[in-house]
Amino acid sequence: MKIGREDFEALIKGDKTIAPYIELDPLAGAYSVFGVKTASNPNYLIKAIYEMYEENLNKKLAVKAVRKLFRSVGAGSGGLNNLLKKLGMDLKPEEILMLVFKLQHQQGWGAPFELVSASEKQIVLRTKHTFESQVMKDWNMAVCGLHQGWIEGILTTVTGKTWFCLEKTCHAKGDEYCEFVADRVPASWKYRAEAVVKGESAITEFIEHKPVEGKISLMGEPVVMMPRFIFTSMTNSLKKTMGEAPASGVNYRAYMDMGRENVEHYRRMSVSFDLSRTKLDKDLDELHKRFAVNGAPSVSGDKIAFGSHIVNDNFEVVDSIEKDLGSKATVFQKIGDKAIRVSTNVIGADGKRAVGTEISSIVYEAVIKKGQTYYGTADVVGKKMVVAYEPIRSSAGEIIGILFVGIPEDVVYGPLMEEKLKKINSKTICDMAFAFYSQMGWFNFVKDEWDEATKIQTITLAHTVESESFGNIGKNVCYCTAGLLAGIIEGSYGVKVQAKEIKCKSKGDEHCVFAITHKPE
Repeated sequence: MKIGREDFEALIKGDKTIAPYIELDPLAGAYSVFGVKTASNPNYLIKAIYEMYEENLNKKLAVKAVRKLFRSVGAGSGGLNNLLKKLGMDLKPEEILMLVFKLQHQQGWGAPFELVSASEKQIVLRTKHTFESQVMKDWNMAVCGLHQGWIEGILTTVTGKTWFCLEKTCHAKGDEYCEFVADRVPASWKYRAEAVVKGESAITEFIEHKPVEGKISLMGEPVVMMPRFIFTSMTNSLKKTMGEAPASGVNYRAYMDMGRENVEHYRRMSVSFDLSRTKLDKDLDELHKRFAVNGAPSVSGDKIAFGSHIVNDNFEVVDSIEKDLGSKATVFQKIGDKAIRVSTNVIGADGKRAVGTEISSIVYEAVIKKGQTYYGTADVVGKKMVVAYEPIRSSAGEIIGILFVGIPEDVVYGPLMEEKLKKINSKTICDMAFAFYSQMGWFNFVKDEWDEATKIQTITLAHTVESESFGNIGKNVCYCTAGLLAGIIEGSYGVKVQAKEIKCKSKGDEHCVFAITHKPE
């Protein structure tokens, strides 16, 4: 059934329900709303998704994994938002949220939602129960990761800004309501790292794997992961080559260096991430303002325009950005399935403006197809730069191009880097490193104890990659982990330490236990 503006207005007011717009084709097994195929909500499917993640992680991280999964579902609201705009309905973010959940409730997803409060940077809403809070009630904890992700995906898509949603109360743990607080937040490294340390996010949210290129990156920076069979083979090879004792020493020292290097990497990454995002976001906002003062973006003929200001081959605005802010700036126009530079202050190796060149497929996928703002690093005319690409949306919500800013790394960081490094919280860095290796399966953290009288720190791990690789062979095997722990602590706190394994699962002990002591000068 065709749907128009008056129908949506009636749905929002409650004068109509979604029922007439739902079609079920039992023979084809197809279920559609507004003519678009969608999914129904069988209990067993939701329960299976949660329990699949719970089996491989734990209940808390399972909720976070479902949350990540359903962000993409929330992102699908971009289509609804675009349809509403075409119908002349420019709804506020909170109104879009309430409409989406009203439509979903009418299909059987939980209870009606109530908008508690809304501002530009925070939206609070609640419901008597969600669909998953009923299905997963036996977990007796906050379980609504599905709705958290959904809310984040909807708000991020319709505003183009980053949102983070927490469930403050939950029907599944006995609360009267499932209440959600969504905040528009800066994408700071500290915010992300602390969420990982607290167990509110899984480290895998920030890992990008490019198997074709053989690359893994964490928060935009490359990392090295070692499959277990390679680790075991390498260790056994060293033992055969130089004997067990020397090989153990080599492993300890090598992984101690790796622990220190990882911590230094996190420390610098935390500063560069925050500094670059702050500068990039300000410059993107300024570039947008300088174009938007002319009017709304559109495609006029075969050219991109803001109001009556034609952008193609017009360099007035991008040149003003470089003059005033020292930043590279570019406007890309979506032409077919490509994004082409139509105005830029980037000068190519030939001494000419790089007009007519196209954007990379990775950026196109993120910005044009997914509607996200893309951040990263790039080599621009032989100079390392931090960069950001933001979608340009027409008044109808259609993505018609991209705004770009890029800043030389030395301009962003400069003397601020060392000053900022001194202010980094050592415990946050240390905990982040432990969380990274724990969530990636290197070890399973049990507890960390400090004895003030002896000045000994004792770290207990349920298992390590070594103890699981070698099994019960009647002796300590965790020399790599001992070195790794020592390196992380040294790098985080700037003190010389040594680590020794005093209990080991491979020796028949319940846990792998390490004593960390100050190293004599």
